[in-house]
Amino acid sequence: MRRRAARWLGGAFLGAILVFAAVRGAAAVTDGGANEESGLFAEAQCDRVPGPGKVHCSVLERPIKGKLSWGDVIVLSAPLFAPPLRTRIAAGDATRRDESGAEFALALAATGDGSGELRVLARAVVCSERGCRPVRAEAKARVVVGTETP
Repeated sequence: MRRRAARWLGGAFLGAILVFAAVRGAAAVTDGGANEESGLFAEAQCDRVPGPGKVHCSVLERPIKGKLSWGDVIVLSAPLFAPPLRTRIAAGDATRRDESGAEFALALAATGDGSGELRVLARAVVCSERGCRPVRAEAKARVVVGTETP
């Protein structure tokens, strides 16, 4: 009987910890950009192009405290007129990567004129004296193909 009660209490405690971690992680993602809690700065930028074709974008991720050990980028959403050629850019595909940060290139295939927003999730592992931890941050970029109308 005591073992069953101890097992139940241990499971309830573990469940509470997992719920707390999930809520804390979700708050870090929705804040986006750079904040002390997420531990990661992310910035996205897309080139303006005159007409349909390839749109070049870049994503920069930089740790706020510590050193970057690993990172990747996931496309969360893109305009309908310019879908991404790849939805994930892996750590090995970074155009630049060192302890201070990484830069990733991604491309959109514009099928027509328009303007919209690209949303990406930058994920990384940042290491400091206290160990390594996973961090993430959202970034947004304006996508403009052709002439922009107000």
